[in-house]
Amino acid sequence: MKKIYILTVTVMVAALNAMAADDVAALKQQVNELAAKVENLEGTQKAGAPEVPAWVTMMKIKGDLRARYENRTTDGDTSKDRQRLRARIGAYGKVNDSVDFGIRLATGDKEGATSTNESMDDNFNIDDVWVDLMYADIHPDCLGGAHVLVGKMPKPWIKGTGLIWDGDTNPEGAAVAYNTSTNFAPVKLISSVGTFVLDDDKGDDLNLYSGQLAVEAKLDGVKLQAGVSDYYFRHADVRNLATATSFNTPNGDFNLVEGFGSAAIKIAGVPLKLHGQYVVNTDAATDDDEAYLVGAKLGKAKKPGSWELAYNWRDTGKDAVPDIFNDSDFADGDTGSYGHQIKGKYQIAKNWQAGICYLDTVNGDGVDENTLQLDLLFKF
Repeated sequence: MKKIYILTVTVMVAALNAMAADDVAALKQQVNELAAKVENLEGTQKAGAPEVPAWVTMMKIKGDLRARYENRTTDGDTSKDRQRLRARIGAYGKVNDSVDFGIRLATGDKEGATSTNESMDDNFNIDDVWVDLMYADIHPDCLGGAHVLVGKMPKPWIKGTGLIWDGDTNPEGAAVAYNTSTNFAPVKLISSVGTFVLDDDKGDDLNLYSGQLAVEAKLDGVKLQAGVSDYYFRHADVRNLATATSFNTPNGDFNLVEGFGSAAIKIAGVPLKLHGQYVVNTDAATDDDEAYLVGAKLGKAKKPGSWELAYNWRDTGKDAVPDIFNDSDFADGDTGSYGHQIKGKYQIAKNWQAGICYLDTVNGDGVDENTLQLDLLFKF
């Protein structure tokens, strides 16, 4: 066997030596080409998957899922005892360097603007999902930092506490928002104006015109904020905006003037925020036209193991705000109501939070209502 192997090698070497120079050059070229192909293959393997399209890297998908148990007693008797779900998922990204977009779907009732909850009470029927946000944010350099929002958008004004606007209410129309620092110490200006359509008709359309101006400053470790807002509802009576309240206006319109302020500090490393809000409807036909709220929040539920506690007292006059947009959890959204709200949150883990809320209120009919809510919130 050894002699055969030596003979074979000898014959192969002799054959190679007998090859013409051209044959040897051709063989070397083939070897080089094969080596280049192997090198390209290894480079592709190191690079991993094919290049990701630009539109994928310019877009984010995010949302949340909330499970809630709620119990409400009215005048001492249980009026609601239910389990509820809320799901929201949205896509947000860039159209180009001058335009961003947002589109979000959410559960909830198509006929309401203040809740994205879905109650578990329909024999396992398929739940409804609606378009909750769909807007463009236009901010070319020529606008100097201003943002033009068009569509069904997040509130372009400072959100507040639910005295006028429920957290789930998203207006539809157009707005301009502009925030900037000033030459006056560490002061920041926050402003917005908007025009929104609530009901469109051949005759008198129901429109909302908004304007807000606020300032923020941080002085000696205290963050201060103060501002004023105006929300003018045109043709409110004609188009029947306030269907569930005795909203009386002599001219068919109503105008909400708001003042608000807050102070935030840290005590032993724990954040504390004090805040207040006042609203008057200057077009009301009655003197029950004011609403106010005072509250405090201690802590911040953000990192795993962190917590926060919040409390507020509010009193809402019957003709102070439209009850189809204010906090739907407080006295079932009634105006002419008042009472306490206590909330607590605990961050169990990253993107996983537990919450509790208790409301001790008197509704617009003068009846005691007590509501308990227990939440589990998951963000992704």
